[in-house]
Amino acid sequence: MRVVPTPKVIQTKNVPTTIPATICTDFDCHMAVDSFIAYATKIGIAFTLCEQGAICVRGDDSLPAGAYKLIVEPNGIVILAKEARGVHYAFATLLQIMDAGEQKDKFTVPVCRIEDSGDCAYRGMMVDLARVWHDFSYLLNYVDMCYFYKVGVLHLHFTDSQSYTLPSDLYPELPTKDRHYTKDQIATLVAYANARGIQLMPEIDVPGHCDAFGKAYPEIFNHEGIVPMHDAAMDFMRNLFGELCAFFPDSTHIHIGGDEADVTRWTRCAQCVQYGADRSLNTADEFLAHFVSEMAKVVFAAGKVPVVWEGFSKTVNGMVSKDILVMSWENYYQTTPDLIDADFRVINCSWNPMYVVEPSFKWDPTDIYNWSIYRWIPVHPESPYKGQTLELPPSSSVLGGQLLAWGDQIIVGYEDSFLGVLAERDALIARLPYLAENTWNVQKRKSFTELSILVEFLNNRLQLLLKRQ
Repeated sequence: MRVVPTPKVIQTKNVPTTIPATICTDFDCHMAVDSFIAYATKIGIAFTLCEQGAICVRGDDSLPAGAYKLIVEPNGIVILAKEARGVHYAFATLLQIMDAGEQKDKFTVPVCRIEDSGDCAYRGMMVDLARVWHDFSYLLNYVDMCYFYKVGVLHLHFTDSQSYTLPSDLYPELPTKDRHYTKDQIATLVAYANARGIQLMPEIDVPGHCDAFGKAYPEIFNHEGIVPMHDAAMDFMRNLFGELCAFFPDSTHIHIGGDEADVTRWTRCAQCVQYGADRSLNTADEFLAHFVSEMAKVVFAAGKVPVVWEGFSKTVNGMVSKDILVMSWENYYQTTPDLIDADFRVINCSWNPMYVVEPSFKWDPTDIYNWSIYRWIPVHPESPYKGQTLELPPSSSVLGGQLLAWGDQIIVGYEDSFLGVLAERDALIARLPYLAENTWNVQKRKSFTELSILVEFLNNRLQLLLKRQ
């Protein structure tokens, strides 16, 4: 049966049945129902909500959170889930296996029984929105892609040195002119993702990658590519992360950056040195740990979980809260085994094979199929694992993995950046099913050949769902 990621239990004789396109539900999942109906319309099926629907959605407290059962009988369908998240997953499966009938108010589907749940707590996709402009419609498309393949988190890299693409009421000069989303657009995105059960994880990437700050507020940030460590800058950043949390009220995780900053610059700045001396910060690594911790406090205070890139060193692990999640991508700033030994929980973002940099390079889908959440192939020349594969034993400290698209090369690689952004999206679509498979099922359940046949059909269907009205 054409379902990706592969369900844990699936029983079918592939005997099709034709069912009226009607839905009823006995518990609060109306946003899930409405979203499914909107998607089904795009593949030619017109569903209606009624009291006695052929698809009946029911609550089942005996199921774990996020699990679902989809039972297709000749005369109707029952969906069972504990909460709305499981209903979303059941509907995503139904979107993959059903087909439009001759009449828009009917559809065909194989008689089957599916019982399913995902293995990894974190299954994500990231898109860099700051280096090249992405039309707002793409953000909605990314939500659609995650929904279709049960990828629970959409990580949006909103800021980098090239632009600050978020709105700001507190600091109106900060959003880059003609390259930022409006408050209404952010609110629309939040509502759209929430209605589809997709967690948005917004990112302000600091203390490096911050040239946009210096251009907007040079009196505070003009400090050679790093957020300076003094009271005015720190207060600015605390306020900014507070605003970010307010813009994304439904987000459980907020990314605060923390990577690729030349932290030695703090030790060459008189204001920063004085700030550090007042707080007993003696080394550049201690400065970075302090910065990460201060930004994390704002996120914690908002009731959310901070996430950072692997960026601080092993020597300061004691200064950083173990409730902060770490995205391990290089095994250079700190290795994954050291992070786990220090009791951090990590997300696998291994450059090889999870990075897409259009048009410079992108790993083949077979590489992503062969990857697992416990495997890293470092590319940094100074990583102790360069030239070899780091394979960890299964560990509850590894929460899952993520596919990542970076826009560094689109401007130089395409005369028309719109075409580059479109190519980037298509590259993600080609690879996302394999990320989904390997994070939903830690143990392989299908060969690459079997999976790729399903992906070819399903990605054609996904293209229908991506069309905007």
